[in-house]
Amino acid sequence: MPPSMLLGRLPGLRHFIEVAQLGSFRAAADRLHVAPSAVSKQIKNLELALDVELFRRDRGRAGLELTEAGEILLYRCASVVNELTIARDEIDQLQGLQRGHLRLGVNEVLASDLLPGILRDMTYNHPGLKFTIIVENTQDIVKRMRDGDIDIALGYNFPSSEDLETLATLQRRTYVIAAMDHPLAKLRKISLTELEGEKFIFPDHSIQLRQMIEDALVRNGVTVREVMATNSFTLLRQMVEAGVGTSIVIGRFLQLRREKIAFVELETPPFETKPMSCVRLAGRTPTTSSEAFAASIKTLFAQYGG
Repeated sequence: MPPSMLLGRLPGLRHFIEVAQLGSFRAAADRLHVAPSAVSKQIKNLELALDVELFRRDRGRAGLELTEAGEILLYRCASVVNELTIARDEIDQLQGLQRGHLRLGVNEVLASDLLPGILRDMTYNHPGLKFTIIVENTQDIVKRMRDGDIDIALGYNFPSSEDLETLATLQRRTYVIAAMDHPLAKLRKISLTELEGEKFIFPDHSIQLRQMIEDALVRNGVTVREVMATNSFTLLRQMVEAGVGTSIVIGRFLQLRREKIAFVELETPPFETKPMSCVRLAGRTPTTSSEAFAASIKTLFAQYGG
């Protein structure tokens, strides 16, 4: 039985979670296939049982807003769902079903490069394993982990926080990437000044690396000609391979299919970067599937000096 169904057997809590997430009694009722009055009654009974108000109901068309007590309850409900998921997996294993569920958050570039090989091996070793893979930027991954949507994460630039436990890290070098027939592809190392006047593909402004590259170029008095910007590193690499322009990336890509791209290491790293990391939320009981994933990452990182 899914955790959401188990939670639904606790009076009012399932209704509360839906209203909190959707911001509307009617929207929650539509999702739960019940009348709005039934949802309102369940919430009212829950508020009476807890002797607190969970929603501010005076926002008009702006929708419902959680009170401080409501925010606390929603956070704890996320923990309950997470623990129910873990309990279900552990009970399945006791019954010999081996039906683990890996709920993973990962940055886009790693989803296309690093992840396929790892998941291929995990499906071979654990054929009954189910995967839910959420591809997001690091900030959203951390939020989803705190909300209980994912159990473990793999990505760049995770914040230093007491509620995040780092399981493995891999420091990456900084490279200029160019098409194989580009003159820069013949170099073993490169300085930023050698990019003067180059056609350049930038990450989008929503990505932290964009500002880091721009600041480094300004500090070194280097001017490049921006020909494209994208929030997709996969597309960025494809455009570099096609000869549209050069770019700067952190780390070589660990992928099953290698693009025809030259990686030329920058002689003096122009900015400090945080390592690639595998993290989980501290204080929560890890699922067996997330432990298996962490073990695979530690083994892979060790091969690359992590």
